[in-house]
Amino acid sequence: MSGPAAPPDLRARARDSGSKVARRVLDQPLRRIGLGGAFVLLAATAAFGGLEEQTQDGPEVLAVETAVDVAPFELTVHRVVWTTDLPGRTLSDGNRWLGVVASVRNTSDAGVLGITLRDALALTDVEGLVTQPGTTRPTATIAVLADGSSLNPVQPGLTYEVAFLYEHDGSVAPPTTATVLLQQQTWGVDRLEGLTLRWLHPTTTWRGELDVRAAVSDEADEDTEDGA
Repeated sequence: MSGPAAPPDLRARARDSGSKVARRVLDQPLRRIGLGGAFVLLAATAAFGGLEEQTQDGPEVLAVETAVDVAPFELTVHRVVWTTDLPGRTLSDGNRWLGVVASVRNTSDAGVLGITLRDALALTDVEGLVTQPGTTRPTATIAVLADGSSLNPVQPGLTYEVAFLYEHDGSVAPPTTATVLLQQQTWGVDRLEGLTLRWLHPTTTWRGELDVRAAVSDEADEDTEDGA
């Protein structure tokens, strides 16, 4: 799969490095310069942090309906809901779904794998999240709201309405609040996977404690039961 252009912070460091070679390649998509060119760019900017994961003082405060950049995506969180009925999705008996509903746009110049999008958001501070077999922490599945399909790959320039879905233990009461983390990633070399270039090092840059409510259909069911 072709790779995106060099991220803006790396492009700025390439200019600051004074390397003519780095300046010639920094404005080209990485799919065009190839792996060797990417190494040249990273090496030329090493003194300016090109090979180092960037840090910041702490995450910004996340609010709903606010578009934020978390490379390689722009994400807008709309709401957090729970539901027991999701067409095409099966649950263990008595469990429910917690869903973070968001808009997502791939801001790079190439398709990005769904697993990279999954790493862009995390749900925490919720008792009863179910850990799927083969994983060490609760992870989301991502569904496109329009038709319930999985989103893979995420095509560049398009905006998708999606839900990050987490299974929640039905023996635990539905939460009223949850902490949503948005995580920025870095385009770089994965030395553990044969020196391949990909999005790495999810780092929390936005954090928000958001209200959780029942989805519309569940609210209607509750109202019917109360009035029965």
